[in-house]
Amino acid sequence: MALQAETQQPLQVVETVGSRHDGPVSESLTPSSFILVMDRAYGKLERLDRYKIEGQSFVIRLRDNIHLEKPKALRRQSPTDSPVIRDITCQLGTPQCRSEKRHRVVIFRDFEGREIRVVTDLMQVTAEQIAQMYKARWQIEVFFRWIKQHLNLATLFGTTENAVYGQLFSALMVYVLLTWLFDAVSTGMPRHARLSFVQFSRFFVLGKLPVEWIVCIQRFIQTYVSVEVRVTKSG
Repeated sequence: MALQAETQQPLQVVETVGSRHDGPVSESLTPSSFILVMDRAYGKLERLDRYKIEGQSFVIRLRDNIHLEKPKALRRQSPTDSPVIRDITCQLGTPQCRSEKRHRVVIFRDFEGREIRVVTDLMQVTAEQIAQMYKARWQIEVFFRWIKQHLNLATLFGTTENAVYGQLFSALMVYVLLTWLFDAVSTGMPRHARLSFVQFSRFFVLGKLPVEWIVCIQRFIQTYVSVEVRVTKSG
């Protein structure tokens, strides 16, 4: 999935069943005018060299076992609160497997104090900006965590492509309908009967909604259906 930083919304999605590695699939997600910001699974040395030759900008996390060969520090002015530890150019890898091109590597600490190494071709931006670009990638992880937490897909009913996609899209449609129903009814609910969306969805599935909610839902659906009928007849 490609996530657009400006809107925090998916820009493009490629669906697979996991039979292909994400690396080649990811290259078809966005045009070359975008900066690819990816995790360490995509940081193959030959791919980094090819990106640099083709002019594809990138910010990619390096694997912990990749050696930094012939490092040269870049001149920079570091803010006092900067998370950046090092800002260098170097070749990547070992004598047996080494990148042909020199790449810029920025090393910084994340929110938990862990050391993160990212490689990039960007030379006209600060190391702090590069660190922020990589940190923004976590919004994709937040998106998939949302799917796992809200769509209740712990068990797949089938393993074929149609079965997986059918279950996923069915869960998405149910979630949208539940959200629509909750938003429409909850605003007029008395204080003693108010529920969070999590409580509402759980009680709805179990058939244990409080009577106040059941009455309001029935009224809302009746009103909605009557409006739809009038609109259809008038058309």
